[in-house]
Amino acid sequence: MSARRFKIQANNQVTHCPKCSNNTVFTAFSDQVAEDGCEVWVACKCSYDPTLSNTLHRYESVMGGVDDDNVHMALSCWNDAIADEVSQCQN
Repeated sequence: MSARRFKIQANNQVTHCPKCSNNTVFTAFSDQVAEDGCEVWVACKCSYDPTLSNTLHRYESVMGGVDDDNVHMALSCWNDAIADEVSQCQN
């Protein structure tokens, strides 16, 4: 598994963490889950990971890694995972 902590500028594109309201400091992770497949995801600085119980929201990549392109995709998956959590709580 590889990991990379990163900080982005204040923004309105990344959903705020439901636990600590952060949307700028994350750690990206990449882990090989099959012979030819990796999952890439991000966790908040407070360790909150909305993909922990539902890994379907992790970005699938053949090569994996925590490069800028994969981090960008993982942040999009972060937004989707939190949106799904919110909609499940409302139902």
